Amino acid sequence: MKVKYNILIISLLVALSSCNMLGSIDDIKPENVLTDENAITDANSAEMECGGIYGVWRSFDFTLMRTAMLCLTGSLNNNNVIGGKEFLTNELKDDNEGIKKYYVILYNVINHATSLINNLKDASPTGLSKTRKAEILSEAYFNKAYAELMLLRSFGEFWDLNSSYGIVLYDEPVRDNIAKARSSVADSYTMILKDLEGASDAPDYAGISYHANKLSVQALKARVLLSMGNFTEAAQVADKVISEGETQGVMLEENYMDIFAQGFMSPELLFSLYASYPQQTVQSSVRQQYIQNGWNENNTITKIADELVGEENDGDLLTGEGYDSRFASVYVTTLQTNPFTGVTSRSYQMNKYQFGDNSNPSDTYYMMRLAEIYLIKAEANTRIGTPAALEAARKALKAITDRAGYEEDYVDGISNSDLLTMIFKHKYIELSGENYEEWFDMVRYHTWDGMDITPYVKSDRNLIMPIPREAMAGNNLLKQNPTYVSQSAE
Repeated sequence: MKVKYNILIISLLVALSSCNMLGSIDDIKPENVLTDENAITDANSAEMECGGIYGVWRSFDFTLMRTAMLCLTGSLNNNNVIGGKEFLTNELKDDNEGIKKYYVILYNVINHATSLINNLKDASPTGLSKTRKAEILSEAYFNKAYAELMLLRSFGEFWDLNSSYGIVLYDEPVRDNIAKARSSVADSYTMILKDLEGASDAPDYAGISYHANKLSVQALKARVLLSMGNFTEAAQVADKVISEGETQGVMLEENYMDIFAQGFMSPELLFSLYASYPQQTVQSSVRQQYIQNGWNENNTITKIADELVGEENDGDLLTGEGYDSRFASVYVTTLQTNPFTGVTSRSYQMNKYQFGDNSNPSDTYYMMRLAEIYLIKAEANTRIGTPAALEAARKALKAITDRAGYEEDYVDGISNSDLLTMIFKHKYIELSGENYEEWFDMVRYHTWDGMDITPYVKSDRNLIMPIPREAMAGNNLLKQNPTYVSQSAE
């Protein structure tokens, strides 16, 4: 029987099926369908399918999850995610609507990517060169790997290669409600690395970060290897990205705020996505949340920014004095007086996501940028711990702290025993609110090093999210994460 697809909404339909939330996809009757035999017939339809994958990432609900994660890490006071208050206290529930949507979107990306791969790999679409075909397939593999890593670190015990709590893996598009068990963490990483190998023919960087490219493939690999605890290879791959990127015009911005002023046009970005005007999903779901909900001197981002400069609790939120310059530049606070009531209150802003129009590239999803690669190199080498590795770690960290305005000898003054913690803090400030890395780092440092994260977060009860209840109900082979096993009976 011919299985029908909807080119425009295929990602949603098959993703929901893959999560086993809607039952059989055959029960859904989409319009404007294409059959298996003619889904990709020419260069245009291949490009359409490829572009559709990136479109999934632009989902408002996926973007909104950034604010939920900032609540989880203790850097935001509130958010508008449905079920968002659970992130403030880390009392997450398996019926949380925001988590369900996040889970669906990530499998949405995977299913769209696997559909493209399986429809294109043996096809010969008219007008599509062999080179571009290989590039499109590589872009699909990259996006699949990216989503798999997000799923693994959000819903699986990613810090433990011996854990059985990995994710459900797919290398074929899911077309029906077929039960499938979770793979182990080790097998999940194996699949991710295999998919990154499949992305080896990604396009050259060529100054374009809003599609997968050879540098972003290697950058994601460095992130994966660090998460696995493969520090030697992580350091090597990170170094390769830095050195090869330099020859292609990829470099740290001299001024931190220039990254966000230029958006996806910044030479520091390795992989980014942009929201098309007037959608503006980033600024409305992240920046606006800061304006509405804000932060204070007790929030994580404020604490760390204060801890890095001078003495603790000596910062001035209104002037930025006594705080890390990146915090002072990005997280702006002012006093405003209501002309009708005369009441003065604090107004909060977050300038990583600026208000723009269709001529302004500021509405950008910052998925990966070069600063993270420097910090991966620094952490991996610190964990290796040899004299040569520690020297490389300090050099990598110095590139980041120099830009942030720290003294020339600042990094030299950090003891070897404190170096890992300082890398964590600088990475938190550097990337906060961009790509969820701050929470995943908290979990790694907590589980690997015994770092106490409770000074920053309200609770470390749950290090990963629950598998959504709907997914559990539709897949009798799916095993819930240990902290949540009794929730469905509540």
